[in-house]
Amino acid sequence: MSYMNPLHPPVPSNIRSSYTALAGACSTYQPPFAQAIPPTHRRLPQAPLSKVPTSRRSPPCPAVTFDLHGAPSHGLGVPMCELLARSGGALERMLVSANDGVGAQMSGSLGFRRVNLKILWPGYEHLDRTYPLDIHTPAGPLTRGQLAVQVAHAFARFVEELQGYPPAQHGASWRFGNGGIGFNRLMLSALWNVYDDVWLAEVIIDFR
Repeated sequence: MSYMNPLHPPVPSNIRSSYTALAGACSTYQPPFAQAIPPTHRRLPQAPLSKVPTSRRSPPCPAVTFDLHGAPSHGLGVPMCELLARSGGALERMLVSANDGVGAQMSGSLGFRRVNLKILWPGYEHLDRTYPLDIHTPAGPLTRGQLAVQVAHAFARFVEELQGYPPAQHGASWRFGNGGIGFNRLMLSALWNVYDDVWLAEVIIDFR
């Protein structure tokens, strides 16, 4: 005889997360966790960085995750267009732990006050794009909500900058504009520390 908890109904298998706390155990070029996502969504595949130091100056920082209140599972992400459209108060109600001072943990052992977001996109790898993220403000360490907005702004700028460039053949299905991917399709799931002050975003694209 099976028992169903009415407070925690089962999550459909196609959207279960396989998030793991063993973030530091994975390869340099792999995100710190993987998740099962709906069939209409796809993870942004990211090629290895071409220039990576042979040794770190500081140990990797914990990943920073972004989840919606009420989402059926962790790791499904937050629409970037919503991050830019919402006011501070609305963002706090939308994003889990929006006021956590994540900037402090991102500083690492070397005390970085600014880190670099590297955006790698299939078909556009030759257009190297890095965007600085200020992780400390006069009021203190950057909050999760503030960080999410900075990352969304960086991706909005990235999409705008690359609109006029056709992708390489292998990235044809990841092109921007003209029936391709628009900024409103991007969902921010996490940031993870590749090395020192360089971070990558775990992005999910809604292909519906």
